[in-house]
Amino acid sequence: MKRIYIYIVCSCLAFIILMGCQSSLPGVTQHGSIQIRAFIDGSDTIKIRDSQLWYQHHNYDLPGKWQNRFDEPTYINGKAWNPQWNGSISKPFGDLFPPLPNKTIDEVKVTKSQGRGDVSIIEKPNIENDYTLSLYFNDDRYDGAEWYEIKVEW
Repeated sequence: MKRIYIYIVCSCLAFIILMGCQSSLPGVTQHGSIQIRAFIDGSDTIKIRDSQLWYQHHNYDLPGKWQNRFDEPTYINGKAWNPQWNGSISKPFGDLFPPLPNKTIDEVKVTKSQGRGDVSIIEKPNIENDYTLSLYFNDDRYDGAEWYEIKVEW
């Protein structure tokens, strides 16, 4: 009886330890999602790595800024962020939760609920890009800026 009790306790402890360490096991994907709301004019790429997110600006006005009449924040999971710029690259938003796992992720889904142009995944996280997800917002063919809202799931 004592031997069975010890076996059960050890099995339970092993299960608890494995569940706590599941992110380090090969083939186990951490699931998460991020909501992004951005005022886009032209085209921009949002890059996400670990707990950081930043813009790479391509065409027309910077995100949140349109003809010097607007200074709108980007909302990350409801939290307002006003990017600071170094040329066409923003300084990162560094408080992203949940963070994107540092591993190859083949299944990433982007759902657009607002915005007139296309939003697409141009690069999924993998070892070659240092596990960075790249999302392309294409508002180039439209006049003016538009609010885009997306949900990213992995």
